[in-house]
Amino acid sequence: MDLLADVLRQAGLQTRILQQRVFATPAALAFPCEKSFGFHVVTQGQGFIHTPEHEVPLALGSGDVALMARGCSHIVSTQEKLPPTILRMADAALPAIPDGGKPLLTIVSGAYQVWNTPVHPFFNEMPRWYVLRAHDIERFDQVELAISMLAAETARHEIGSETVTQALLDILFTQIIRKIIAQRNATPQTWSHALHNAHIKSALELMHGDCGHDWTLDELARRVGLSRAGFAQKFKHALGTPPLQYLTTVRVQKAMELLSNTSDKMEAVSQAVGYKDAFSFSKAFKKVAGIPPREFRARDREDKALDWRFS
Repeated sequence: MDLLADVLRQAGLQTRILQQRVFATPAALAFPCEKSFGFHVVTQGQGFIHTPEHEVPLALGSGDVALMARGCSHIVSTQEKLPPTILRMADAALPAIPDGGKPLLTIVSGAYQVWNTPVHPFFNEMPRWYVLRAHDIERFDQVELAISMLAAETARHEIGSETVTQALLDILFTQIIRKIIAQRNATPQTWSHALHNAHIKSALELMHGDCGHDWTLDELARRVGLSRAGFAQKFKHALGTPPLQYLTTVRVQKAMELLSNTSDKMEAVSQAVGYKDAFSFSKAFKKVAGIPPREFRARDREDKALDWRFS
C-alpha cells in the first residue's frame, strides 16, 4: 500500500490552489497559513519570503521551490526589505503589467491544509521550511519537468487549466516530500528511516492496512518473517517506538478522521480502529491526542463553520 498517501489522508489533508500571482511593481503579500502545508514556485523573477523564524528573508529565484511543511503565517515580497504596506490575500489587487513590461516576480502557490494537529510521527520529522533550488534539480528530474509545465500552463489560461495546475502542484508536493524522506533516511529512529527497512515497512503496511485488526506482537513478527524479540528490537531501533505503541498512534489518527468526517457513534468508531469498547478507546485517544474523542468531535464540528477552513 501507499503509506505516505494513507498518512496524509488520515490526517485530513485538503488542497487548494492559491492562484498565480504576478508582481508588476514592488509589493508584499501576506499568507495566513497557521494550519497549512504550502509551497511557492517561482516561475519568473526573484522574490523573498519573510517568516518569523528567519532573521534574513528566504531569497528565491526562477525555478526555486519553497515548501512550508508546518503552519506558519508569512509574507512574499519582491524586495528583501518589506514595504510599509502589506497586502492581504483576501483583498490583494496587484497592479497589471503594462504592455511590453516584464514582471518583477511571478509565483504559483498551493496550500495543503491539515486542520487538526496530526499525531503521526511523520509530521514532526518535516522541516518548517524546505527550499529546493533550481540548480540542485537534475535536468529531466520530475520536479524540473513539473515546474516547466506549471509555468507554461499558468501562462496560457486555457480551458481545463485549473485541473492541470492542481495535478502539477500535487506532483510537485509529493516529489518534494519524497526528497525530504530520502534525506531523512540516514537519521535513525524516524519514520523516514523505518521505510527503508523491508521488514519494518511490511509491518507498517499491515498496521496501516487494517488498524482495526487485533494485532499482537507475535502475529506481526510472524507475518514479516522475524522472531518476536528480533522484530520488537528492529522496530524500535528503526522507528524509536515499540510496535504496539505505533499501532495506537495509527489507530488514533484514523479515529480523528472518522470523528471528523462521519456521524458514527463512539462505539462504532472504537470498533473500527481496534478497540472493544468506547471506554478503552477514549482513554487511548486522550493519551495520544490530549483531549477526549467527544470533545475533539465537538470542536471539529464548530471549526467547520470557519471561512478559512478548506472543505
